[in-house]
Amino acid sequence: MSSSAGASSMDTPMPQGWDDDERMSYLFSAFRESRDVNPHDWDNKQSFWKSAIMQRCKHEKKGVIDGERVAGMFKRKGRIPVAVNRVLVEMARCGEIVRQTDFESSVTAGWISWGVNQVVYKPLGWAYGAIFKRNVQSLQGPFIVLEVLKEIADATLECHHQSVNSDALDRLVDYTTLRESCRSTCVDDNTFRLALLYLRKTKKIVVTDAPPEKQVIKFIGKNQTRVSQITETEIGILRLKKTRVSLKQQIEQLICDTNRLQEETRQCLRKGLKSSAKSTLRRKKLAEKSIERKEATLDTLQEMMDRIQNAETDQMTMEAYKSGAAALKKTLADTGLTAESVDETMSEVQEVMEMCSEIDDTISQGNRDIDETVSLDSGIDTDALEAELADLLSNDESTEHIPGTNDVTARPSLLRDLPEVPDSEPIGSPDVTMENTPTLLAS
Repeated sequence: MSSSAGASSMDTPMPQGWDDDERMSYLFSAFRESRDVNPHDWDNKQSFWKSAIMQRCKHEKKGVIDGERVAGMFKRKGRIPVAVNRVLVEMARCGEIVRQTDFESSVTAGWISWGVNQVVYKPLGWAYGAIFKRNVQSLQGPFIVLEVLKEIADATLECHHQSVNSDALDRLVDYTTLRESCRSTCVDDNTFRLALLYLRKTKKIVVTDAPPEKQVIKFIGKNQTRVSQITETEIGILRLKKTRVSLKQQIEQLICDTNRLQEETRQCLRKGLKSSAKSTLRRKKLAEKSIERKEATLDTLQEMMDRIQNAETDQMTMEAYKSGAAALKKTLADTGLTAESVDETMSEVQEVMEMCSEIDDTISQGNRDIDETVSLDSGIDTDALEAELADLLSNDESTEHIPGTNDVTARPSLLRDLPEVPDSEPIGSPDVTMENTPTLLAS
């Protein structure tokens, strides 16, 4: 293995395995005369070189290749891959690359008819025979790699959509402005022109018939399926925008001029050139008046653009109102809600509530009548009840026990026969203390 000695720049990506000398020697060699001899060999080389060509085109953001120079793009250690020529022929036969002249000549032809005739039948006739020849000559002239061109065209369309602030104001764009905004998408002017042609064929843009630098381009909207033709109103809006941009540039230049004239006036005064200073100051004043006039015009143009944009917003609002009103109307119709039905329902609710109130009143009045007519004392002797209550009360009072009472009947039966405890000490009894307690016990 050794490092690559190719002539390509260091930042250009090379195919995988480019540093493998043994593998590159095999891939650089020519195809066998017939695919039937070794289909695996043919398919490997076809896949490798087609992928390498696509990778290089996408990296360089170019959708056009020169048939005679493609092999030289992959020069390695002084060798040029012989197999590339046959790979290009096979890509042309399959419609993966087409001649640029054939692609451009199809502007007036239908996209489908051109695709069938130019991409399939025409290449099939010469490429099918050429691919089985022993010595295949390289394709001559520029060829378009359709897959890469389609990616660049889609990126251009997306770049425009991202720059749109108002559909009413940004429907159209001039070629120069679009080209500058898409520099990062496509660096090759020829490829960019062809990408616009591809978008035109697929009905995604409309282009005025003029040289590229004077062309006006209208893109398809994000929610549209096909672009509409350019109208005079849209042309007028585009002119309005360009005039506004031009006025801004003029005002910026005049401001720079006034600053410069102000400095020149000061220098003339320092040098004592009063007459020159006066003349320079007069020019400065004229520039300031010009700035005022242009700013007033710019304000008017800005107001007109705001009104156009507001008109678009108002239209969207009205359409939203119409859609909402239609949806609400249909919903009410589906549910059967009308002013008459609601009024009828509310009347029924009121009647039911009044009926419920009457029922509650009737139940309350019935309860009161029952309380008055039905007595719990019916069939019971009231005097007997009073006598029984008095008897229970007397029994409770006779059995009530008060602590410390001298009532013998209230004491337990065991203590009833014992004498009463005296309330005072006996007269002349000796004092009983802790000291003479043993003597008393002994006696």
